[in-house]
Amino acid sequence: MAKKNEKNLPANWDEELARQAQVAAGMENSTATGQFFSLKGGTLSWNDAPLPNNQMAVIIVDSILENVFYEGRYDPDTPQAPSCFAFGRDDKEMKPHELVFENNSNQHDFCSGCEMNEWGTAETGRGKACRNVRRLAMIPAGILENGKFKIFEEDDHFESTAIGFMKLPVTSVKGYAAFVKQIAGALKRPPHGVITRVSVVPDSKSQFKVTFEPIMSVPNEIMRAVMKRHEEAQSVIDFPYALDDGSQ
Repeated sequence: MAKKNEKNLPANWDEELARQAQVAAGMENSTATGQFFSLKGGTLSWNDAPLPNNQMAVIIVDSILENVFYEGRYDPDTPQAPSCFAFGRDDKEMKPHELVFENNSNQHDFCSGCEMNEWGTAETGRGKACRNVRRLAMIPAGILENGKFKIFEEDDHFESTAIGFMKLPVTSVKGYAAFVKQIAGALKRPPHGVITRVSVVPDSKSQFKVTFEPIMSVPNEIMRAVMKRHEEAQSVIDFPYALDDGSQ
């Protein structure tokens, strides 16, 4: 009987298990060491190295809603731990992360109905004390040089390159939403189906903003690898902030 069942196993069973192992390992790695692209001072950088022309070509393999509340005045140039944060894909169902409840620093049991998530609660202006932003997960897709794009051609690049994360400023969220709607309507593709130029540009009202521009559709020959990275990103993108030391 056992031998009969073994014969019925799919031919790519080992391959599928290996893929799931990579996803699981990736989740543990990202939980411990998730790295963010820096936007400090309006300069786009990775590992403290500024990126040429303040732009990069990437595939946005996933994105998630993030609500984050800081006690006192928020300073994006000074690392600090939030008091309360939440992740989700439906803003009506979001609630503080379990670590926030364990830390007894939740401002409410749910984001909807929380006083800090209401307009006019920010220390300055008419905004919210709780910042409604996006966390993006991205992998590099190629090189931008002299206005031209060249895709990476290494066989295993899209399968193994590290995922980097970016927390969008509040002032760039609308632009990202417009980009997602643009490619959905014009190209019939989600963000992980296109290669995107991400740029950080000056802005008279908010110092700088992050912009998004589709370069090309993801080629069919790498789509399988990208879909795997999309699955991986979905499992790791909501890694929590460290409430005790502000390391994220």
